[in-house]
Amino acid sequence: MTAASDAVDLRDLRIVIADDEPDVLALLEVQFSLRPGFEVVGVACNGGEAIERARSLHPDAVVMDLLMPDVNGFEGIAALQDEFPHMGVVAYTGVAGSFVRQEMGNRDVEVVLKSGNLTPLADAVQRSVRSATAS
Repeated sequence: MTAASDAVDLRDLRIVIADDEPDVLALLEVQFSLRPGFEVVGVACNGGEAIERARSLHPDAVVMDLLMPDVNGFEGIAALQDEFPHMGVVAYTGVAGSFVRQEMGNRDVEVVLKSGNLTPLADAVQRSVRSATAS
């Protein structure tokens, strides 16, 4: 365990959520805000906004929808990992075929399917932060 990962363990995980569907974005923001151990510090409607929020807010992790207008999640995740290699990233999508799994696997990004259950997504965010801070 590193000093950085120890510090993260002592406070809520600060996250940015990116999704172009306003209802999904609002639901995730509320669900994460009510869940112990998480603090939503920003939201974004596309990958470009997510990158801007990451630059200004310095979250521990970004939850990124893959299919968004302008800068999509694939491009957004690539840019985030290039610029912030010690930030956790999770792909959150309604579509996770072999192409998605391969692309995200190549980037070592966990893919979580959209559902009404926050637990798999919250667990993936925690794993992504641990993995990013351990490297």
